[in-house]
Amino acid sequence: MRRPLLSSSSTLPRRRFATAVAAVPLALLTACTAGSPGPTAAEGGRASSVSVRTAYGTVEVPAAPRRVVALGDTALDSTLALGVEPVGTLSSRGGNAVSPYLAGKVPGTALVGTVAETNLEAVAAARPELILAASGTPREQYDALKAIAPTVVPEPARFGDWESETRTVAAALGKEAEAERLLDGIEQRAEGIAGGRSADGTGTAVVVRWMATGPVILSSALMPGRLLKLTGDRISPAAAFTGKPHTDPLSLENLGEIDADRIYLTTLNADGEKALAAAEAQPAFARLRAVRTGSVDVVDGDVWSSAAGPLAAAEVLDDIERLRTAA
Repeated sequence: MRRPLLSSSSTLPRRRFATAVAAVPLALLTACTAGSPGPTAAEGGRASSVSVRTAYGTVEVPAAPRRVVALGDTALDSTLALGVEPVGTLSSRGGNAVSPYLAGKVPGTALVGTVAETNLEAVAAARPELILAASGTPREQYDALKAIAPTVVPEPARFGDWESETRTVAAALGKEAEAERLLDGIEQRAEGIAGGRSADGTGTAVVVRWMATGPVILSSALMPGRLLKLTGDRISPAAAFTGKPHTDPLSLENLGEIDADRIYLTTLNADGEKALAAAEAQPAFARLRAVRTGSVDVVDGDVWSSAAGPLAAAEVLDDIERLRTAA
């Protein structure tokens, strides 16, 4: 059985509704469902619909859908990686647009809400044939979305297993073989990076997100931690936890908990950057082993601490390879 490579979905807050189901204009719902292929058997020798296993049972979705709404970071990343530009998606957490690493790939994609709030009217107005919802989407939201178009919510997976969500997206898009090639390529590239390292170049590593309230250690079960392990690093014991994306914020007095041979440091906003700048002036920060050896690398917080998917994994591997070469 293929082992998973590396969910971000567990880091996302439960979505609220910007509009109730009843508030969606009936004409919009009718326009969406009337133009979507039904679960008919076959046309011209090819199935017009396919069955996809989801968190809410088997769902019939159109074969080769052309109008797709991707709700959630992993759904969007995976859809784009498989060569499909959605007609609608959500803005990234804390932003008013998609994550910058994906921005150039969605020139014609409408925003239909935020990570915290899906706008049902906007989803309906996009006239989707298929809605790809995030893992963990609650039943109430699923029921509202499936009234607009067939909706796929990935089945629950082991904490950190974003690949299963990518595979569900691929099944809904009829691109399972392409997804397996992508995932195999990520694993092979990571192992190639590990093979090119000498024993002297390995050490402990930790991913830290600095926030206004202090630094948090990201779980090694999330995508960056798993990729670091695949590329030859030993994971810091402080990051060896599962079930939650990160620790509680650490005080300056407890900065020793993030000590490692290499620290990958992220921020998500100006407040985090300001807090980091203040911490860098503190003796406790200067005493960290990675700081003393010049092994603190600032990386993109949108990718390293919020995203997951084939494209995000490629970005993380780019960073790891670039930073290790520079060292």
